[in-house]
Amino acid sequence: MQKKLKHIAIIPARKNSKGLKFKNRILFNYTAKFLKKIKWFDQIIVASDDEFLKNSSKKFRFNFYNRDKKNARDNSSIKSLMQELVKKLQINRNYILWLFYLTIPTKEKKDFTKLKNITNKKSFTSALSFISPKSHPYDCWIINKKITKFIKNDVFRRQDKIKLYEHHHYLCAFKVSELNKLNSELLNSNTAPIILKKDIIEIDSVKDLNNFLKNKKK
Repeated sequence: MQKKLKHIAIIPARKNSKGLKFKNRILFNYTAKFLKKIKWFDQIIVASDDEFLKNSSKKFRFNFYNRDKKNARDNSSIKSLMQELVKKLQINRNYILWLFYLTIPTKEKKDFTKLKNITNKKSFTSALSFISPKSHPYDCWIINKKITKFIKNDVFRRQDKIKLYEHHHYLCAFKVSELNKLNSELLNSNTAPIILKKDIIEIDSVKDLNNFLKNKKK
C-alpha cells in the first residue's frame, strides 16, 4: 500500500512589483480564501519579504517564511526560491509542493482536484497546466537592421502549423525529489501536461486589476 503523501502549498509573494505596486498585498485574500476550501494541504507557506503579508498570513493561520533577498528580486527564478525553501525548511524529498501565484486570483476547485488525482499515481513526478498560445512562433519575427523569421519557415496555411501549447502556472505541482531536474519554470520532459480550455485571468497592471474588479461586480 502506497504511503500517504504530504502536500504543501507555496505562495510566493515579493514585496516589490513593477507593473502594479503592492499587487501581492492587494490580491492575497483571493488565493488565501480559496486555499481554505482545500482540505488536503498539510501545510500552507507564504514565502515573502513583506511584513504586511506576514500579518495577513497570521489571519489565515498560514506559515510565513522570510525569503532570502537574493530570491526576492525581479530576476529570481521560481525554482531557486523552491530550492531555498526545501533546503532551509528541510522538506522531505517525497513531499509534493504546489505553486500558487497571487496574480491568478480566480481558481476552480475541480481543476485542483483533478491535479490531486494525478499526484496519487506512482509514476507522478510533476504536473503543469498548458494553454493555447495567443500567437504562433511561425508568425513571429525578429526586427533588427533586417527582419528575420524567429523560426525559419514558409508555412502559409493555418492547418499546416504545428499544434503548440504554452505552459501556465495556474496548475503546478511536483515532488521535491524532482525539483533539481526541473527547469527554471518548474517543468521537464516528464512533466504531466494538463491542457486548459478556458481563459485564465492574470493581474499584472492597474488596468488588469480594474477589469477584474469591474467583472466581479457584474
